[in-house]
Amino acid sequence: MYVKNCMTPDPVSITPSEDVNFAIHLLKKHGFRQLPVIKNDLLIGVITDRDLRGVLNQPNLSIESVMTPQPITISEDATVESAAQIIRNRKINALPVISKDDKIVGIITVTDILDGLINMLRFPEEPERIQLRMSKGVDLFEVIRLLQIYSEKVVSFTSASEDNLLYYFWVINCDYDKLESKLNERGIEAEVFRQ
Repeated sequence: MYVKNCMTPDPVSITPSEDVNFAIHLLKKHGFRQLPVIKNDLLIGVITDRDLRGVLNQPNLSIESVMTPQPITISEDATVESAAQIIRNRKINALPVISKDDKIVGIITVTDILDGLINMLRFPEEPERIQLRMSKGVDLFEVIRLLQIYSEKVVSFTSASEDNLLYYFWVINCDYDKLESKLNERGIEAEVFRQ
């Protein structure tokens, strides 16, 4: 999935000569936490709610005097995973999105990324989580095969980082009674917990 598919296009922006009170007004009005700062159609900075908190009692300040200049940006053709990594590593809430000709075309926020992930994982029915604690020596592939037989779909699975015998499976429409019966019949020691 690409940034251009998840970003908020044509973001509300502000010029560097505007007063900080106008930025506060825009952030509150639109429910944003950051605004791109534009001069001559080019991105020159970003102003965030954090930047503004530190200057609330200082009148007549321009955006240019408190903005973060030369912000980190991302291309509209970059992957959402790249945007997520940058946001996580830099501990920021959003990235301005730039076109091939260096014009701002959007902004991608943590919320945009999460919305994209939710849309990508959307299923006709909500998957249920099964927690399986397996004894040593159990064939994981046999367990997965049984889950596939007794569920409409096995969506995903992972092992627990804190316990190498604990596994989580996400399934749709599982027949839990038949699954547990078949696990026991095959001598697979596993505790099944639905969540």
